[in-house]
Amino acid sequence: MIRRAGWVLAGVAALASAVLAVPWGAGLVGVAQLVSFRALIAIGSAAAAVLVALGGALLLRRDRLAVVPLVGVLLVAAGVQTIVLLVRGHEPTVAASSAERTVTVLSFNTLGRVPADTLARLVQEQHAQVVVLPETSATTATETARLLDAAGVPMQVHTAASTDPWVDGVALLVSPDVGTYPAAVPLPLRHGGLTTTSRTGPTLVAVHPVSPSEPSSMPLWRTETRAAAATCADNPGAIVAGDFNATIDHPALAHLDPCVDVARALGRAASGTWPAAAPTWLATPIDHVLVDGRAWRPLRFDVLPATGGSDHRPVVVTVAAR
Repeated sequence: MIRRAGWVLAGVAALASAVLAVPWGAGLVGVAQLVSFRALIAIGSAAAAVLVALGGALLLRRDRLAVVPLVGVLLVAAGVQTIVLLVRGHEPTVAASSAERTVTVLSFNTLGRVPADTLARLVQEQHAQVVVLPETSATTATETARLLDAAGVPMQVHTAASTDPWVDGVALLVSPDVGTYPAAVPLPLRHGGLTTTSRTGPTLVAVHPVSPSEPSSMPLWRTETRAAAATCADNPGAIVAGDFNATIDHPALAHLDPCVDVARALGRAASGTWPAAAPTWLATPIDHVLVDGRAWRPLRFDVLPATGGSDHRPVVVTVAAR
């Protein structure tokens, strides 16, 4: 009886591990949240294997072998998750030639806490030409641009409001070196989003879909993340950035052709951005920059240190025009 129960538990664990390893159900409640934290799943599976093995040795003296199937499944689950993370984090940064035209993009969900002077300094340090700021008020964005202009770094400013009073909207700062962007069109995202076009530069899109924080938000999350990702394929040559509240395992980002996720293209898709208090290898990678792969060649993707009290880390990307 005990050994049969061990096999049943092992079967249940194997099914759950398979779903999380190859997340066919990553759009479902529970799976969507868990699959965002692959490193945590690996650690938890390994720890559970140790605890089950010790428990079997201490409590099942005559049937110690009953826990072997479950321990084996848990160890395999931990190994699979670790392999996925290693595969996604193996490529070096690509060098650009001096003849290539490059664009550097900074994306940073500020949580409405990061002051303008900190943002202006960050933009200058990273030599960012396109700056996407989810959860950032129009006042902060305008003040950031004023400080940058005073430092000799002019920026065009566009903002889109959030319909939630407790969440700031989205701001976009663009250097004239990228192009002239006289106007922006808001996107139908609850927390804000916008797209802007130019005759002299690429289409730029700033997004912030809602998070799958509770079961009732899942339908809107699925709709908004798909809509945000689709703006890249729908606009040839586009650059799309922001807090997607999704990883490349989720349905919206799983298939992007002809666009590419810069982090994934450079083998940096395992570097997490939220929460900022966690190390990047443990955090979930939900802040992305997508580009039309026919128009842009990814060169660099970096997750920067926690900044200014935000719960997200900034990401900085450099792409070269093909």
